[in-house]
This record gives sequence, structure tokens and C-alpha cells, in this order.
Amino acid sequence: MCPSLSGDGLVCLGATFTSAGQALGHGSCEGGEEDGKEEVIKKGEEQGEVEKRTEGGSKLLILVLCLNIQSEVESCPGACVCYSEPKITISCQQQGLTAIPTEIPIQSQRIFLHNNKITLVRSTSFTSCRNMTILWIHSNNISLIEPGAFYGLNKLEELDLSDNTNLKSINPVTFRGLVHLHTLHLDRCGLLELSTGLFRGLFSLQYLYLQDNNLQNLLDDTFIDLANLTYLFLHGNKIKSLSENVFRGLINLDRLLLHQNRVSLVHRRSFHDLGKVMTLYLFNNNLTVLTGETMAPLVSLQYLRLNGNQWICDCQARSLWNWFKQFKGSSSELECHLPPRLAGRDLKRLQSADLEGCVDSFNQIRTSVFSTKTRSGKLPTGIPPLGSHDGSPKCCQPEIDKSFIYEAKGKAGPSSHSSRPSSNNPLKDKENMSKTKYVETDPSKNGSNKQINDSPFGTFPSIVDPPLTKLKPEFLEPIEPSTIPTKKRQGCSKKNKSKAQCRLTQQGNSSTLQLSLSLLIPPLVWSLLLFC
Repeated sequence: MCPSLSGDGLVCLGATFTSAGQALGHGSCEGGEEDGKEEVIKKGEEQGEVEKRTEGGSKLLILVLCLNIQSEVESCPGACVCYSEPKITISCQQQGLTAIPTEIPIQSQRIFLHNNKITLVRSTSFTSCRNMTILWIHSNNISLIEPGAFYGLNKLEELDLSDNTNLKSINPVTFRGLVHLHTLHLDRCGLLELSTGLFRGLFSLQYLYLQDNNLQNLLDDTFIDLANLTYLFLHGNKIKSLSENVFRGLINLDRLLLHQNRVSLVHRRSFHDLGKVMTLYLFNNNLTVLTGETMAPLVSLQYLRLNGNQWICDCQARSLWNWFKQFKGSSSELECHLPPRLAGRDLKRLQSADLEGCVDSFNQIRTSVFSTKTRSGKLPTGIPPLGSHDGSPKCCQPEIDKSFIYEAKGKAGPSSHSSRPSSNNPLKDKENMSKTKYVETDPSKNGSNKQINDSPFGTFPSIVDPPLTKLKPEFLEPIEPSTIPTKKRQGCSKKNKSKAQCRLTQQGNSSTLQLSLSLLIPPLVWSLLLFC
């Protein structure tokens, strides 16, 4: 719309165009000399031509934009609603779709496909949607996401796959390349496990929702690349334990929700990277013991819930009790389950004396090592329980069952290597008489059943050797005790176990006989000489 070319208007128009954006007051709307008017008129005519050309170009631009918008509207998938403000959005929720539409516009920035019946996300479903920043595909029947389904979506910031209960598992490379993703919903997907490397490279992720799945185990370093993660929701699963490095790398985590699981064991270093956590929920689990050393790294903790666990309030709880003395944040009650005398009381409000003793596996309080018997039925020794001096969990470790040692000592016979019996014979055995390892004599012939037994645990003999008091001392000195020589070669006794032992016994008896004869001959010779 061009202004009038009449006098005053031309002056004002001239002032507007010559000022190039200055205030209209800078130009003069009053009459002037004729030369000035002519000059202004010429300038006004030139500006008019420029404005006409500009107006024509603007109309052409508007026409092009209208055609472009019309083409976008025409390319909107059926049963979907498409709009461009505030961002180009394709909304197809609750349309009963069984597959992802193939004609999604390339310019789409937000795509809503939730509450349908989609069962599969193909690797080509979003190939052309490189400008997409938000994708909601929750509340469908998805059971498979093909590898590469989100490949190339470098601008994607929010991905919601929740409420797809048949998903069960996700390929480790599914989320590769999503470097700008800050929110990921995987809750209520029926997940049984988190594959190794599933979250690798998601350096921008801040919110991760994994609650209400069927997870039973979390591998070490599952979240190692999530240094910017602030919220981690793991409640409502079946997790049984927390290992040493399960949360390694979560140096900026603010909120950790682990309630309503089956956690019974927390490694003492599970929280070693969680120095910025302010909220920790562990209520409604199977915890009985949690050490103060485990909680020590949580220096920023403000909100703690540990209720709904089976707390054992004995010496094992002392370190946690001490930790609560310096904790300044808000905490739920820790209701004692055992021992019975403390059942229902809050662990934090107990006195130090209440934590003496130890609850054993039969839910009985054991306050002294002399008050009960060990599981083997033996009275425990006077050694105090391990760790009782510092109140650590070692105070309730079961004592070593030493019954097998007692049984061994009870069976150890005098013929064993550790302790040989002293016979009733006042004379000592001659050390170098017989080197034979197995010597067994016939008690019916030699008056002795003494045995040498090399088994680990010997047995007592049933009959003790009688003292040889009837023989003269001069004949007893070089003779093996409890061995009387005989002239007739004896056969094997029925009590001998083997022929080899029988032969060894006969050899031992013959050698003893020869030695005895050699000692008896000289005195007989001297006697004959004296009589002669």
C-alpha cells in the first residue's frame, strides 16, 4: 500500500525513506522552497517504483508459502492430525493402527503414535525423519524393535516406549547414535534383562525410566556412560542384589528409586559413585542388614526410605546405627523384625546396649559364646565371635565346626605316629631291633596282639601286653618286649588279614628266635666249662 504523492505526504514519505528507520519527527512535513520540493518529488517517484517491485515479490513469496503449507497438509497420513505450531507435529494416537504409517512427512519434528496396536518397529520406519525430536510410541503391542530402527535420528531428545508389555528384551545396538537423547521411557515393557552395552553412548541422557519390569539382575557397568543421568527409576522389579559396580559412572545422579524389589544384599561399595544422590528409596525389599560403610559415600543424601524390610537389630546393625547418628536428612522408620524383644521398634531410636548379642539362623538371640551349643552339639570354645571387638557384621559369622577334630582326637590310638602308648613293660624298646613297618604277632602263640597301624587315626588295642616279670633280667635286655621265642615254626594265624602280613610276621619271629639263641649259647658254654 503506497502513500499519496501529494505535497505534505511526499515530504513525510521522503523523510521516512531518507531516514532509513529514524523517527518520523526527524523529517519535515512543512512547505519549503521549490527546488527542495522537486528533489523530494523525484525521490518519491523512485521509491514508489521500488515499493511496487517489492510488493510484487512479497505476493509471490506468500503464494509459494501457501502452496508449501498446502502440500504438507496433503501429505499428512490418514487418520492423523498434522499441525505446524509450535512445531511440525504428526498426531496419530488412538487410531487403532497396527503398523507405523509410511507417509510421515520428512519435516516432522514430533510424532505421536501412542495408544494403538502397533506390534513391530522396523529398521526403515523412521529413516526419513531426521528432524524428529520427540517420539511417543508407548501403550502399543510392540514385541520387537529391529536393530537400526532409530539410526540417524541424531536430533531425537525424548523417546517413550513404555507400556509395551511384550517387548521382553532390546537389542544392545538399538539406541546407538542417539547422542542428544535426554529422556528414555522403558517402564512396563516386561523386560527380563538389560543387555550389556544397551545404554552405551547415551551421554546426554538425564531421565531413565525402568520401573515395573521383570528385571532380576543388574550387571556391573550397565550405566557406565550415563554421567549426566539425574533420575534412575528401578522400582517395581525383582532385583535381588546390588553388586559393587552396578552404579559405576552415575556421578551426577540425584534420585535413585529401588523400592518394591527383592533386594536382600547390597555390596559395601555399591554406592561408591553416588556422591550427589539426594533421594534414595529402598523400602519394601528383603533387607535384613545394611552397613554404615555402604551408606558412607552418600554424602548429599537428604531423603531416605528403608521401611518395609526385615531388619535384624543386633550387633550387625551397629554400624548402620552409628551412621544414622551423623545423618542430617529425613528418614523413614527402620522397624526391627528380630530379636523378638525388639520387634516393632525403630532401629534409629535404640540404645547401644540393645544391639548386643547376635541372632542365629534359628531366630534365637545368642548373647554369649557359652550360652548355647554349636550346631555340631559341641560346646563352643572360649574364643569370642569374630569381629565382636568392632561391631562389624563379622560378629555374627557362624563359628567353624571343629567336631571332626574332636572325633579324630577321640579315635587317635597309642599306636599312631603322634602318640604311641607307653606299655606296662618297664623296659624300653630297642630302637634298631626291627625295621619292618608292618609287624603283627599271633596273640595265641606269643602272648601279644600289639599292632603298628599307619592309618591317620589309630585305635586302642583290646588287650594290653602283660609285663614279663618271670624272665631273668640278663635275658630280657636285648629282647623285644612282649616277644617270647619258640622252637617250632608257627603257621599263620586266622586273624592275619593277608598272606603278605603272615610272611612278615613269620620273618619277624624267626629273626627274633635266631637272636635269642645267639644270646643263650655263651652262658651255656661257660656253665659246661665250670662243671668240667
